[in-house]
Amino acid sequence: MEAQTPYLRLLAAGSNARGQLANGSDDDSHTFKECRFRGCIEGMLPLNTLRILQLATGANHTLVLLELGDGRTELWGCGDGRKGQLGPEYMEQLTEFTPISTPLYKTYASQGYTCCLIAAAWETSYLVLKLPSRPDVVISMGSNDFGALGVGTKHATATPAVVSFDHLTIEGRSIKPSGLVVESIVAGPRHVVLHVRTVLNNEHTLIGWGLARHGQLGDTKVVNYDRPYIISLGVSPDPVQTCSLGLQHTVVCHQSGRTTAFGSNKKGQLHRMDSWERVRQVGCTWNGTYLLRDDDENTLLSTGSNAHGQLGRESQVEENEVTVGPVEFTSHDGKLPSLKFFACGSEHVMTVISPYGSSDMEIWGWGWNEHGNLGLDHTDDVPKPIKIWPAGGGHALDGRIARVWAGNGTSWILSQI
Repeated sequence: MEAQTPYLRLLAAGSNARGQLANGSDDDSHTFKECRFRGCIEGMLPLNTLRILQLATGANHTLVLLELGDGRTELWGCGDGRKGQLGPEYMEQLTEFTPISTPLYKTYASQGYTCCLIAAAWETSYLVLKLPSRPDVVISMGSNDFGALGVGTKHATATPAVVSFDHLTIEGRSIKPSGLVVESIVAGPRHVVLHVRTVLNNEHTLIGWGLARHGQLGDTKVVNYDRPYIISLGVSPDPVQTCSLGLQHTVVCHQSGRTTAFGSNKKGQLHRMDSWERVRQVGCTWNGTYLLRDDDENTLLSTGSNAHGQLGRESQVEENEVTVGPVEFTSHDGKLPSLKFFACGSEHVMTVISPYGSSDMEIWGWGWNEHGNLGLDHTDDVPKPIKIWPAGGGHALDGRIARVWAGNGTSWILSQI
């Protein structure tokens, strides 16, 4: 008897003013509801979808990059399109996921390029297209506030554009765009950072643009960069493992496990960031920083703003004194769970854990919950981690946890049935 092929469901909760949860409405959802994909059976992803490679959220729009069984990828989007962040085809709002394409995207696709990476700033979207033996292509579309498009002009345009790197130099040597490989692209609300590698000598470099006045792109001499700018960190000897961006700060985790952070420290979000080793994942809320340690307990450290309980612990000291400490997970037997993965939203955090001694997977979350983005059927902030899934009751979900994401007042669960 042939085994039944598992299928995927994407569920979302939280802010939905422009339909960014893709549940067919524009009302906030205080519980997790299934996302809709245009032309698909309700509650299901497009036929032949193997997985969601990436999910990226802006202020009120969402992008998902799907991997299909035939090796192709597809870009789908929903929510606010008024600034062109969903491409020129959709300049209003979409309340269900819809295939996203543009004439520029189609031109490269006809040459064999594939969309491999995506990111979203406040009202701007980014695509990275790749084709073996050809240079990577970065496309930006949407709002140009603070130079978010990276195209060297302060004027807004709804027309997607290719970001140029022709002007960049390293130690006086010109960077040949044909020799640049984009390893990752990450966006905060107002700035974007790329981890790139040069093909010729395998040098690793961070490149960014957008709002810069708080030092989130490495210096404070310029208010914003409207073209790509090399962030002078000397990362090549210890390349980037992961990178995360807050509202006004940037945190880098190197392959050695050490961290580098720069930008605003007004909320203590950079506190002691240069003193940690054995870190395997970093994450940023708008005004906080989180480090997942590579230790026996998989400790998750937090620092920064705790205005909505987003640090996940009660051990704050005096009001104006910054502390770094572990997020306080609790269980009925007092034993610490094993933390597998975490995702930072604007001011809330979602984690995937296994209870002590169990192979089961659970989702726990905490922090800002004004839009019901923790899916708990209320809008009160949650100061310490609480189990979100499986939760029982009317909004219990079936299936195995495949992935979680957290956005701007939104949370997302991918489950496999």
